[in-house]
Amino acid sequence: MTCRVVVRTGPEVAHYPPGATFGPRTLVDYEFVWLLAGSARWTCDEPDSTRPEPPTRRHLRPGTLLLARPGMRDHFAWDPTRASLHAFVHFRVLEADLDTLGPPETWPISRALTPADPLAALCRYSLWLGRGRARGTQPGTTRTGQNDRTTDVLGFLLDLFVRGPVPADDEGDEIHPYLARLADHLRRTWRGGGTTPLALTEMAAAAGISTGHLSRLFRAEYGIGPVAAIELVRLARSATLLQRSNLTVGAVASACGFANPFHFSRRFRAVYGVPPRTYRTDRGSDDPLAPLTPAGLLPLAHRLLVDDA
Repeated sequence: MTCRVVVRTGPEVAHYPPGATFGPRTLVDYEFVWLLAGSARWTCDEPDSTRPEPPTRRHLRPGTLLLARPGMRDHFAWDPTRASLHAFVHFRVLEADLDTLGPPETWPISRALTPADPLAALCRYSLWLGRGRARGTQPGTTRTGQNDRTTDVLGFLLDLFVRGPVPADDEGDEIHPYLARLADHLRRTWRGGGTTPLALTEMAAAAGISTGHLSRLFRAEYGIGPVAAIELVRLARSATLLQRSNLTVGAVASACGFANPFHFSRRFRAVYGVPPRTYRTDRGSDDPLAPLTPAGLLPLAHRLLVDDA
C-alpha cells in the first residue's frame, strides 16, 4: 500500500531568470522540487528549534530531487549566469501514513536521480499528469480520475523516496570492473540470440587480464571458475526458454550453446535435479535463476542476460 497524500498545488513548472532568489519562506506543507535546467543553492533552517544546528545546504542540479517539510524555513538562490527551470508539487500526508513512514525529521532531504532510478520516471510521469492537456483529455478519463492518479503516483514517489529501496549511484560497483568488461563482451556476443560458450582464453582477453588472474577472480567472487559460472548462466537462460517458449529441447540446447541435446540434458539435470522435459512440464512456476543465488551470480547474470544497450 502506497502513502496517501493530498495534493495542494502542482505538479507545475517554475521558470527563473539568472540570479533570481526565492525566500526565506516557512513551509506549511510538504514540497517536492526537482531541477529541470540550471542550478540552485538551497539553504534551510530545521524546524526543531530545541536542537540548534547549522543550516542545511544543498546544491541542486538536474537529477536532484528535494523534499522540504512543514516548518522548514528555506531560501533558494538560482543560477547566476543562466536561466533555471524546476518542477514542484505541494502536498500534505495523512496522519496514518506518517506513522508508517517514520518521523519526518529522519527522512532524506534529497536524492540523486540515477538512470535506473524509478523516482526519475515517477517525477516525469507526475509532471505529465499535472499538465493541463493531460487532464480529462484521454479517452474515458475524467479530470477527477486524472487527479486521483496524480495522488497515487505522488504517494508512491514519497514512499520510495523515504523508505526505498532505490538503486544507488554506485550500483555498477556490484561487479568487479574486469568481470563487468567480460560481461559486456559476452552480452554483445550473445546479442544475436545464441549464448555460445567462450574459451577461457577468449574470456580472459575480453576482461583484459590473464587466464590465471581471471580464474582466481571468479573463484574469489563466486567460488567457481569462469567456465562453470558462465555455464550456469547459460543453463538459467535455457530454463527460462523451457518455461516460456515452445522450442523443442534440442532447439533450446542449440540456442544456449550446448553441442547436442544429450549433453544439454546431462548438464541441466546436474544443476536443476530433473531433465529438461520434466522441468518444462512440472516446474513451470520455479525460479529459473535459483541455481545462481548460492554462488552470488545474480548481478553478473542480470548484466549478461539483460541487453540494456
